[in-house]
Amino acid sequence: MKKIIISIFAFMAILSANDSAKEIFMNKCAVCHTMGKPNHQTAVAPPARGVMFHMNEHFANDKEMIQDHINDFVLNPSKDRAICKSVRRFGVMPSQKGNITKEELAKVAVWMTEHLGAMTPKEHNKK
Repeated sequence: MKKIIISIFAFMAILSANDSAKEIFMNKCAVCHTMGKPNHQTAVAPPARGVMFHMNEHFANDKEMIQDHINDFVLNPSKDRAICKSVRRFGVMPSQKGNITKEELAKVAVWMTEHLGAMTPKEHNKK
């Protein structure tokens, strides 16, 4: 019985960590990077799934994407390190230093790779 209770609490902690990461994303990232189809008249950044499309094209695996790019680029963005071709339209995103902590960013980066899912090339080219 004790093992079952511990397992339930562990499972709940995992779920709340994912909810927490999604909440952080929605409050701090989705302000610019929409989750749905963007309004091309008012968009200020590429949609999140489009970003993930280009990330998945560029990086061999999630670990490389998270450790070598997302966790640093969001805090220290530069044009020469930008992966998304949309940098031509939107420019380089502003640094998020002071807007998101490294701990929050680490959670969001993992959540993005696990939950946003990349667009297929067909979906990406529809925009």
